[in-house]
Amino acid sequence: MMMVAQGGFDKKEEVENPSEVLLNPSDPEATFRYKAGGRHLGYVGNVVEAVGEKSSLVIVYDYQQNTYADNQFMKDYLNEKKDFSDGSFIVADGAYSGEENSRLASEHNLKLVTTNFTGRKPDEIYADFVFTDDGKYLIKCKNNRVPEDCIYDPGNERSVAYFRISDCEGCPYKERCQSRFLKTRVRKEVSWKSVGRAKQLQYMQTEEFSEYAKFRNGVEAIPSLLRRRYHVDKIPVHGKKRTRLFFGFKIAALDFQKLLDYKKALYFPKSWSIESRRPARSPISFVAERNRL
Repeated sequence: MMMVAQGGFDKKEEVENPSEVLLNPSDPEATFRYKAGGRHLGYVGNVVEAVGEKSSLVIVYDYQQNTYADNQFMKDYLNEKKDFSDGSFIVADGAYSGEENSRLASEHNLKLVTTNFTGRKPDEIYADFVFTDDGKYLIKCKNNRVPEDCIYDPGNERSVAYFRISDCEGCPYKERCQSRFLKTRVRKEVSWKSVGRAKQLQYMQTEEFSEYAKFRNGVEAIPSLLRRRYHVDKIPVHGKKRTRLFFGFKIAALDFQKLLDYKKALYFPKSWSIESRRPARSPISFVAERNRL
């Protein structure tokens, strides 16, 4: 594209979103994404599994273009649900973490537990920083000092707070806080996300977290099982609606197999082991595989 300017022509560069350009003419809805060091073209699924004392079942699944954020999947799920029973908790991967998600979960009487930590680790002193409810303004630091002034930087999603020099000179957390001393006051930039991540680090050191972390293998098991046994990465159709339908078939096949395992475990409690026995191929998964051939 060329634009006419005074005295000649200036070249205007066209900016394209590489995630949304047409990469496959047979599937124009598919998007491109780098994740976990790999290149992925297509769609992404999100699965919620309910776990009881003797069995488990996939109760909710979602399916979107693969540029859809994991964090947004969590928000969608929580916004669609009503209050949970007392003692309910949800264990998820670290990509689902965040102060906003934790607050949203608590509003539904649900505890959000993320079992691993992604990205750079903040200093744990930030766990005691206090923000306004909207997460934009810092109102108190670790040393219980209140800033004189505070503004929000939307570009960096950070709170920029200014403290009195006398409040920060003798602070025991001065070196760890790494605030900037100006001529007349002290400037400190911190984000609400950093506070949430610091709280997560503290929580991961507790005995309560160790108990919840036992569900970590279960968090990884469902995606692995869907790939190895139900081949969700090789769906023989194109388009979001059609591939979503096939994805739903594979989820139904998985749940049907879980039901068979549970019923057989009731009738043969001594000789039957849900964990050790490899489940037989269900009718639905067989149809999906046969069509792919």
